[in-house]
Amino acid sequence: MMKKKLWSVIFFIIFLSIFVYWFYFSKPTSFPTNEQLVEEMNSIFPEVSANIIQDTIPIDERHVLVPFISKKKDYGLSYWAWKNHKWKVASVNTKGQPMLWKPNINDPSSFYFIWNIDPKDQLSSIHFYLIKDRGYHITKGIEHYSPRVQLEKRVSVQDKSYGLMQLPDDWVTFMNAYIKVDSAKQSPDRDMFFGWIPYDQKNNELFPEGSINGTWYSNGNVDLEYVMILNKGDIEIPR
Repeated sequence: MMKKKLWSVIFFIIFLSIFVYWFYFSKPTSFPTNEQLVEEMNSIFPEVSANIIQDTIPIDERHVLVPFISKKKDYGLSYWAWKNHKWKVASVNTKGQPMLWKPNINDPSSFYFIWNIDPKDQLSSIHFYLIKDRGYHITKGIEHYSPRVQLEKRVSVQDKSYGLMQLPDDWVTFMNAYIKVDSAKQSPDRDMFFGWIPYDQKNNELFPEGSINGTWYSNGNVDLEYVMILNKGDIEIPR
């Protein structure tokens, strides 16, 4: 009798282990078709009125970016993740303003700038920035000063409305060092942020009215950071 109970427990543990692996850790199946993507987005978030899938762009094995055009001719973005043995829409934005997607919140090398700019805005390029403000404080009579850090990367948006850019290596190196130092402090500074400046064909700043202030849906299973719109007055030009 004891042997039967023991074997029952063993079989249950084996079955449970197989099920847990299948449900949480199995490799993703093929990505849904465009028709299925549109149906899923409109079912979960009817306000999006998705109509045309522009592309499906794998970020890694378990994350896919899907830019789309709505029935209202808005250029939006949807973020998909493989979770619990299913492809799910983690977030949808009816506008395609740049955001920073963090598939692995602990690894800056996995971060991507994502955008889908409405062609009516007639942008030529976007300049992305990582900025850390200057810092000054006194601790136990000792003065501490940290310089400003400003990193810039320009991307063209003329060829197509949507795109993505992985954080450059020097940005990742700086962020890893910053996170390590900041996490050791009792009161983190929170003085680092990301920004962007949009430019037109003549290299003039242009406010992208058609690409911002959309409506959102999120199931909470996606890490997105807002990227602040800057102007030239916010940028320091090296002398």
